[in-house]
Amino acid sequence: MSLDTKFRPTSYGEVLGQDATVRVLKQYVQSGRGFHQSYLFSGLHGGGKTTLARILARALLCQNPVEGSPCDQCSSCQAMLGTGSTDSFVEVDAATNSGKSDIKKIVDDLQYSTFSGNKRVYLFDESHQLSREALDAMLKPMEDTEENSEDKRLICIFCTTEPEKMRQTVISRCAPTFRIQEVPPKEMAQRLGEVCSEEG
Repeated sequence: MSLDTKFRPTSYGEVLGQDATVRVLKQYVQSGRGFHQSYLFSGLHGGGKTTLARILARALLCQNPVEGSPCDQCSSCQAMLGTGSTDSFVEVDAATNSGKSDIKKIVDDLQYSTFSGNKRVYLFDESHQLSREALDAMLKPMEDTEENSEDKRLICIFCTTEPEKMRQTVISRCAPTFRIQEVPPKEMAQRLGEVCSEEG
C-alpha cells in the first residue's frame, strides 16, 4: 500500500491545517442542518478536498455522530471505512461520468429509498468537469425538500480545483464554499516525522 493511501486521514482530528473548515462542518452535523444544503470544497490538487468530503459524508450518514464527527462504530461508518461506498454513499469521478445520462441515473435512483432507509450522499470529484446539461439535471432535486422536512432530496459534495467553472445556480444550493488552505510547513514536517517514525 502506498504511503499516501496508508496515512490518508480518516477522522477530522487527523486533518492538518483546516481547523476553521472542520469546525463549521461539525456544527452543520451537530445542529441537525447537515442535509439542508449541498457542499463545495475547492483548492489545490492533493490539498485534502476529497478526504474532508469523505469524512463529512460519513458524519452525515452516521447513526450516532459524536459532536459532529462520525462515530466509526455504527454499521454505516464501518461500511464506508471498509469499502468506501455503500447504498447510501456514492463517489463519482466527474472526469469520466460527466454527462446528463450519468446524472439522470442518480436522479432516477432518488425515487427509491435506499435498502437501509438512510438518505443518500453523492461525492463528485473534479466536479468542474460535469457538463452543463448534467448540472442542470441536478438543480431541481438539489432544491427540493423531503416531505415535512427542510432536508434536501439530493445532497451533493462537490470537490474541484477550478471552482470558477462551477455554475452559480449550483453554488447557490451549497453551503458557503470551503476553500482548502495550504498546510503550514511546520505542521507538515511534524506529520512527516510521525510517518517516518512509524515506518522505521
